[in-house]
Amino acid sequence: IANKNVLSQDFDRNKILEAFKKLELIVAVDLFFNPTVEQADIVLPTTTLFEDWTVNVSYWHYWMSINEQAIAPLYETKSDIEIASALSAKLNSIQPGSCTFPENIDPKEMMVKEFNDGIYSLFGIKSWEDLKEGAQKAKLASSASWSDFKFGTPSGKYEFKSSVAEEYGHTALVKYKEPRKAYDTYRLLTPHSKYNLHSQFQNLDWMLDYNPEPLAYIHPRLASKKGIANGDMVRVFNKTGEVKLTVSITDNVPADTILMYEGWYGQKNPFNVNILVDDESSDMGKYKTGAPGVAIHDQFAEIEKA
Repeated sequence: IANKNVLSQDFDRNKILEAFKKLELIVAVDLFFNPTVEQADIVLPTTTLFEDWTVNVSYWHYWMSINEQAIAPLYETKSDIEIASALSAKLNSIQPGSCTFPENIDPKEMMVKEFNDGIYSLFGIKSWEDLKEGAQKAKLASSASWSDFKFGTPSGKYEFKSSVAEEYGHTALVKYKEPRKAYDTYRLLTPHSKYNLHSQFQNLDWMLDYNPEPLAYIHPRLASKKGIANGDMVRVFNKTGEVKLTVSITDNVPADTILMYEGWYGQKNPFNVNILVDDESSDMGKYKTGAPGVAIHDQFAEIEKA
């Protein structure tokens, strides 16, 4: 398991734990001792950005920058590339030709191989080394998606009637579908927190000064109905699982809603909001990935004083 804290970020944590128990061997590659690493038989410590060469791009802007290695990898840490390369070499020593991943490749060399003429043209550079002088912005005619009016559909047009949707068991034309029916009394919201990026950063000591524990936020009317006072320990539960945490009473959430931020793991409270999130399949997941995928949307729960 690499680049993924499965037990903090994925749906129905209890179901995943049961699946883990059936595996003969779990190997985790990570920076921190998180819940996923706790389940591993073998842990391979990986490098930080300070110890490796890489290219940085973002979901939120059009800039690309280079991350230069500041220090050599500490202790026994290796980059993901080095780990994969060493594993490839070992597999091929046992069964020649069984793995095609490059052997004994330097992480910096692997990074350089990611560049091509298309990337150089898009960012207006002649070499990856130009990024050492500063980040570069992509040269786009427009930052708006599909500004060229070429859509990713069979016809290349915006389709009001979709043969692909029909092929996957849906109506070709848009048809109203009722939302998921509530299976518990209160709507459960699990938004992102300003103190972490999913399960990253919230485990840092100085971040815990600002965000020391997970909280369940509820409206005063709901609190009064349940006999809950601000600061009480509460139990939030549904058909998927249950969690216990401190409650915070606020007018900022509707009276029929329980709000808990996602991403928390470990520390003083083993709380994980994904214990309450079920694995309802999405409707068109197979079209893009070959697997159903998960519709992590309408969730519901009950709450009571613990």
